[in-house]
Amino acid sequence: MESMMIDLSNVTGCIAIIPAAGIGKRFNDKVAKQYQTINDKKILDITLDLFLNSSRIEKVLLIVSPEDEQFKKLDSIYHEKIIVIDGGQERHFSVNNGLKYLYDNGMPDDKPVLIHDAVRPCLSEKDLNSLIDYFDEHKKACFLAEKVIDSLKKVDENDQVIKSVEREELVHALTPQMASFIDLKKALYQVIKSGITITDDVSALTGNDIDVFAVFAKDLNPKVTLKKDLELARQILSSREKN
Repeated sequence: MESMMIDLSNVTGCIAIIPAAGIGKRFNDKVAKQYQTINDKKILDITLDLFLNSSRIEKVLLIVSPEDEQFKKLDSIYHEKIIVIDGGQERHFSVNNGLKYLYDNGMPDDKPVLIHDAVRPCLSEKDLNSLIDYFDEHKKACFLAEKVIDSLKKVDENDQVIKSVEREELVHALTPQMASFIDLKKALYQVIKSGITITDDVSALTGNDIDVFAVFAKDLNPKVTLKKDLELARQILSSREKN
């Protein structure tokens, strides 16, 4: 699809990139997980609503598969903040497509860009603002995180325990993950140039010797990867509605 060209040279807020080009093989359903429903609303719609309603977010780049036609049925697809971009075969290719669009439209190097998983619909406004506040204050790459509380074990190819892993210095990397445009652009360029595969943007940033800091989430922010995750997300969102 051909995305509209806009002038981003005077952008003042944050740009959000939402990669949603995956087909969710582990979810094992004919309907991609971002289009599954929670309380009669598509997961992707729930995710987008937070960013579209935030005064801190200036534009939202929604990255979808070139073969995807379902995104056209999203509730907010014609919102003035949304720009739809073709995705790639892997997540980092999709994110890089978004960064290329920003570059082509004059995005200043120092402005903030955050990337958020399309299938994390439970991100709270409080945690989103905390992450943006951290970046605004420190001008350092950062990401939402939660401390590891479970016992961790390393196993071999036969699932036999090799050793216990100390958890004191470990965190779960959530999203959004945030950095200046120039840092993300350089980091993703190196990833694609090297041909390696990464699962998140922190890996690209740290692999390019960019300091990244954890900002600890106050609210639950699970990723819907398996069908059982749908019920957890439904419980979290329903609980918030009651409060």
